[in-house]
This record gives sequence, structure tokens and C-alpha cells, in this order.
Amino acid sequence: MVELTEFLVDRLGVEDVGATFSHRVTLHPTCHSVRMMHIGDRPQRLLQHVRGIDLVELEDAAVCCGFGGTFSVKNADTSMAMLSDKLSHLLASGAEICTSADNSCLLHIGGALRHQRSGVRVMHLAEILAAT
Repeated sequence: MVELTEFLVDRLGVEDVGATFSHRVTLHPTCHSVRMMHIGDRPQRLLQHVRGIDLVELEDAAVCCGFGGTFSVKNADTSMAMLSDKLSHLLASGAEICTSADNSCLLHIGGALRHQRSGVRVMHLAEILAAT
């Protein structure tokens, strides 16, 4: 199995996919991509080539959002505390959009952002890379 950014950067040798996305964006690297797949800076390298993007750093970006599959159900209090920390950093970044390559993280983070009516939305990394 090959992850999207690994496929684009390593297999196809592409970092500029021709995308244009004029928004302030921050990246949440997923636990799985950081700890298991060792994706490294591939997502950032792809995002840095997107025309018009204002890519802002997310403090403690590599810290888990608290979803972790059944972890969020079995350890709901801990999961929500982790999510709260992630949201604090996300909101402090001033980003309009939080992106990630993991739909589970986006579901968890996005649900909390909507609940807070923050105005910040989530988008899968592929959606940004497909934007023109």
C-alpha cells in the first residue's frame, strides 16, 4: 500500500500538481502517517507548491488529535482533552482550513470545529491538491 503523498512525491516525482487554493491552511499530520508510515515532509512539500496558499504552521502539529479509532470511544475524556489541545493550537494558527490525509482525524477535528461554530473548516489534502 502506498500513501497519496508518497505516491506523488516518490513514485511520480511530482511536488507541484498545478493546484491553486487561495486560503490560509494548516496541516495536521496524522499519527499513522508520522509514526507508522514515516511520511515525513511530503505533505508540506506538496502544499508549498500550491499557488495562492497561505500555509501556516500548527503548533505541536505531530501531537495526536485524540481520535485513534476505538480510543476515542473507550477513552472519551482523554480523547476530548487531546482534541481540545489540538483545537486551541488550530484556532491560534489563524487558519481558515485544517487539512490532513486522514478522514478519521478530519471527522474528529471537523465535528468539534462545527460544534464550536468556529468558522474553520476541514478539507482532505487531496481536495486541496485537486483545486484549480
